[in-house]
Amino acid sequence: MRIKNYNVYFFMLILIMMSVLVFILFKPFLSAILTAAILAATFYKPYNFLVGKIKSKSLSSLLTCLLILVIIVLPTITVFGLVVKELNDVYQKSAMNGNFNQGYFLNILNNVKNSAIVQSLNMEDLFQPSQIEGVVKNMGVSLLAIIQKTYQNIVASVLWVFVMFFSLYYFLMDGHKLIEKIMYLSPLKDKYEEELSRKFSSMVRATLKGTIIVGTIQGVLGGIMFAIVGVPSFIIWGVVMIILSIIPAIGSGLVWVPVGVIMLLSGKVASGVFVLLFGTLVISFVDNILRPKLVGSDMEMHPLLIFFSTLGGLIAFGIIGFIIGPVIMALFLVLWEIYGKEFKSQLNRYNA
Repeated sequence: MRIKNYNVYFFMLILIMMSVLVFILFKPFLSAILTAAILAATFYKPYNFLVGKIKSKSLSSLLTCLLILVIIVLPTITVFGLVVKELNDVYQKSAMNGNFNQGYFLNILNNVKNSAIVQSLNMEDLFQPSQIEGVVKNMGVSLLAIIQKTYQNIVASVLWVFVMFFSLYYFLMDGHKLIEKIMYLSPLKDKYEEELSRKFSSMVRATLKGTIIVGTIQGVLGGIMFAIVGVPSFIIWGVVMIILSIIPAIGSGLVWVPVGVIMLLSGKVASGVFVLLFGTLVISFVDNILRPKLVGSDMEMHPLLIFFSTLGGLIAFGIIGFIIGPVIMALFLVLWEIYGKEFKSQLNRYNA
């Protein structure tokens, strides 16, 4: 018996060591693989529809990958390229060689400083260019660093996209086999495995629809609004609105409200009123009305958890963490819920 136990311990040690080595092998591609898994789960219904129509799993998987390329990847790359170009323009205009006084921020500051409201409140000193010159210069340096890093990582980005699509192709065709294998090896009870799969999928769908789709719509509407009133770098501000939409309640309002107020103070009353009205009636409508309809019966996470998981995902995984962060949090919450059900009697006894 003792020898048998030693055999088991030795086998488990080897298994753990090999698992660690395999993790090291996969670590450089982990974010791409996770993204592929999320996209495979999200687009599994369209894939199944194609399988039913053309009776070919490989061709259906390829067509689904092309669909994702057209509606997600190419628009993202296009917007990213435009953002990089605008970041470069902003840097050139506002901070190159420290020549801030010729930057396009100067006209805005002078208009605000000379407005009747600011002068009546004796707040002109708050809008002196010299007081915020250092901040803008630092912003310009940071923007330049982002641009340089972006161009340096082009090769890595191309490799990441290739690995993601390569993984996605096989996840769509064989993902169900992988899930069945994991469920077979898992020590969890079958009812918990089914519940884990169902609730996790529901929570991920709700989070993606309620955060990414709503945020993208708000960002697009905000960018169009800023373009209409002539705000410089409107694409950048639209992207910022997409990111800030994860913040509960206020979200994208952190962008359009200050823009509207600054326009009012600088004498552009019509533009300021338009921004504030459009933001209140249209952009806020998307968040308050469209989000519940998109989420529907799916289980959505608490807004605070969405905020921190998305922010943490961005820090840990980069831009793709916008998706991966909430997915990890969803899995964490579902596992704790299963724990609460499995040990319900013990927990009730301890808390009695």
